[in-house]
Amino acid sequence: MKNFICHASSYLLPILLFLSVADVDFHIGHPFFDEQWYILILLVSLAYVFKSVVLFAAAPVLFFYYPYLTEYRPDSLILLAIPLILSIVVGCYKTSGLSFAVILTAFLLFPLTQNVDYQEFLSHIVIDNTAMLGMSMAVICGVVFVFVLIGQLLVYFGIIDRLVKLIMNRVDSPARVAILSSAVFGSVSGSAVANVMSTGQVTIPLMIKCGYSKVRAAAYEAVASTGGQLMPPIMGAAAFLMAEILQISYWDVVLVAILPAIAFYAVLLLNVPKIKGGDTEIQNSNSVYPLLPAVTKAMSGLIILSAAIGLIIGVMDQTALNIRISSFIMDISGGHTIIILLLVAVLCIVLGMGMPTSSTYLIVAIIAAPTLIDVGITPIYAHLFVLYFGVISMITPPVALSSFTAAKISGANPMLVALNSMYIGWPLYILPFIFVWF
Repeated sequence: MKNFICHASSYLLPILLFLSVADVDFHIGHPFFDEQWYILILLVSLAYVFKSVVLFAAAPVLFFYYPYLTEYRPDSLILLAIPLILSIVVGCYKTSGLSFAVILTAFLLFPLTQNVDYQEFLSHIVIDNTAMLGMSMAVICGVVFVFVLIGQLLVYFGIIDRLVKLIMNRVDSPARVAILSSAVFGSVSGSAVANVMSTGQVTIPLMIKCGYSKVRAAAYEAVASTGGQLMPPIMGAAAFLMAEILQISYWDVVLVAILPAIAFYAVLLLNVPKIKGGDTEIQNSNSVYPLLPAVTKAMSGLIILSAAIGLIIGVMDQTALNIRISSFIMDISGGHTIIILLLVAVLCIVLGMGMPTSSTYLIVAIIAAPTLIDVGITPIYAHLFVLYFGVISMITPPVALSSFTAAKISGANPMLVALNSMYIGWPLYILPFIFVWF
């Protein structure tokens, strides 16, 4: 039964997402609230992750009864809120790791220290369209889903695979092969770790075969894969999210983001040591796989994360925590811009640990970017600043998931790979300060 639920959910979730994006219900004359779609999609995602019959069966029930939930008293809604929130916390642990699950739990427990009715608070953030079922779910189920679908179609039809193979067969330096192929794949993948696991399976052994040390080969792949998340046109979906949040043109984001990304890769390519050997030509691989399950695998974790971020937004809205964070940073910095930037950079690295690019951007944009805007930094540069440092967490100890994943492929010491990644990727730590100041 569990395998059946997982299989059914893997095909049902993309269909529901498509129906939601296409507003099919409106066109057939029976429109539903957006929040009804979101809670249905969330429960199907949870059912897929947990292989749960109960969650799968509860999905259509809550879908149809959502419009009536606001009529119930908080002491009744708590019977829904507590199990749903616990499922999201555990789901985040299963799909995104311990670090974000701990962050989410800390935010959810914070109101206990405040003068609020905790039961009413939990009931509110679960059903309100400014919290769990609000902006973050709208962006992930709308903009990001379209991006993921296009990306999976490109992979499914072998277009990305052919681009990477073209680079590998034309470029003679193994490290430059890793850098360029990771830049191409990373912009589309939405996850630096997924990038490492895809291109790194070929490029890391190739670099080692051609004379690079295991540590250096893994570090080059980790840095290049992480940088791909900052490379237009897609930037791991962050370009679309930034345009949506700031209410500006997508091309405005691309124009501002392209120069730092090119500068980073230019420095990275120029600093590659001249080591050449072996055969960089690779054999064709079969990349054909079921499309809908691939979309579900990519989207289910993002949907659970978006619900979690919505809960965090609800906490911050109800407790004014975002204002407190901004005030705290302003107080300990003494109002000095450079100190504020350093503190925000550290905060973004901590918040970004272990998360995909789109989710990283959403959480740092909500928590950290307003502080920079408050001190007079142009909104788009403030958002790029927090995005950069959120993504940099993938090569920054103690978590450094990209570096650790690359180390696993190469067989090198994970911490040495992370430290080498920081050394190789030093432009990533400098560029945000440059485009904020100039």
